[in-house]
Amino acid sequence: MNILKKTIIPAVMILGLGLSGCADFLDVTPHDSQDSENALVTLTDFDNATNAVYETMRSSSYESVFLPQVGDIMSDNLVMNPGGRQIYNEFHSFRFSATTYGTAGFWSAAYNAILSTNEVITRLENREFSADEEAYGKNLLAEAKALRGLIHFDLVRVYGKDYKSASETDLGVTYKKDCETTLPSRNTVREVYGWLVEDLEDAFSTMTDDYNADINYRLNKKSIAAELARVYLTMGEDLLAVQRATAAIAGDGSDLANASAYSAIYNGSMKDNPEVLFRIALLASDGILPGNEWGQGTSSSYTANYTVPLSFYEMYADNDCRRQMIRTMPNTDGVDCNVVWKWNGAGQTTGLVDIPVIRTTEIYLTRAEANYNLGNYPDALDDLNYVRRNRYANYTDGTETGSNLEAAILRERRLDLAFEGHRFFDLKRRGEDLVRSGDGHLADGTGTPSSVQNVPASSPYWLLAIPQEEIDANDNMEQNNY
Repeated sequence: MNILKKTIIPAVMILGLGLSGCADFLDVTPHDSQDSENALVTLTDFDNATNAVYETMRSSSYESVFLPQVGDIMSDNLVMNPGGRQIYNEFHSFRFSATTYGTAGFWSAAYNAILSTNEVITRLENREFSADEEAYGKNLLAEAKALRGLIHFDLVRVYGKDYKSASETDLGVTYKKDCETTLPSRNTVREVYGWLVEDLEDAFSTMTDDYNADINYRLNKKSIAAELARVYLTMGEDLLAVQRATAAIAGDGSDLANASAYSAIYNGSMKDNPEVLFRIALLASDGILPGNEWGQGTSSSYTANYTVPLSFYEMYADNDCRRQMIRTMPNTDGVDCNVVWKWNGAGQTTGLVDIPVIRTTEIYLTRAEANYNLGNYPDALDDLNYVRRNRYANYTDGTETGSNLEAAILRERRLDLAFEGHRFFDLKRRGEDLVRSGDGHLADGTGTPSSVQNVPASSPYWLLAIPQEEIDANDNMEQNNY
């Protein structure tokens, strides 16, 4: 896994630590830092090392830019603006390769973060806790395991087939659980899911309710339950999805932002918002401005990299608070476009916005979908109505049944989670074809449409390519078949 050589040193040196035990399998040892035997002594050291995982995840090649953008760019939610920077255009047009920009960065950042979790896990599992440190130590161990499971889930749903359609031999990613020097092969999709569920469930059962309970920039018991609900829905384990979703949310809609408070999720109040279960916290000093990745300019002249197709924009009703997250603004050529405004002007600096990785809205809709699949239609409708009451002004509860209920759940999911990186993965886990509307990039639906309009669910391009640098460095690493 020598591909990680370029990114591991900055990540660990944030703490002034050289995690050489796990770094061995990357053939990297920072020359100006201590070895991990001396660096990781107190539980505060382990806490700092765990925090470094989040610092790696918030890089632009992972949770702050790549996943939130590519998950929508590879869907029917966006049209590329030919006058924009055309960032990630190969993904939008489904002509990416093993050398496409972004592929190697995400792979490297994810495994770099896993490197840090394994160092913490390996050493804490072999540590004899004193009575004073046992509770804290076990919670740190649980958090590290949850992070390892979460990151492997992100990897396998990017590079592997959907769990429900994967055979016993279909390859996922390498599930790295140790600090040994190896040139690993890819585990199967089903093996990866088995291990990541084991890590997440172990963390959920071990972590105490009060650990990290008052913060949402690190994992706590509720956010681990929410991640498990997401995983189980992807696996088709609907009863388990309902159970873990129930553990993650209040269940009465009180933890949803109402229509008047919805914009506060994205205007700097994310840390205090009960809607946000887990976020990637960004600092001005990070130099990462997610809003600028969507486009740049002012209200009188704005250049969007991607615009919202008219047919999708019109799905937002006039009394829907989420409509404000799309603005119709003149492009640099003076022609109006519908632009994504979710990530603009909300922080201390324009475009500096934290990333909500898991929101309660998603989990209510996850429970609604899982309950629908189980035939628990009244429960599914209750959760759907909780969400709609908090999104539409003057809302009257819906009474949908049958296939109309399922369609309504999926519609709200698409509307609420748009531009946060979910749509591609929702289509993939449901085995649905990508069918774009044919709209162009301009506000009225004219202009230049996406070059690719239809991608069948059977296409191999629902799997991203393993980075070529990884293939070159490791003879045991097999490429996806295109």
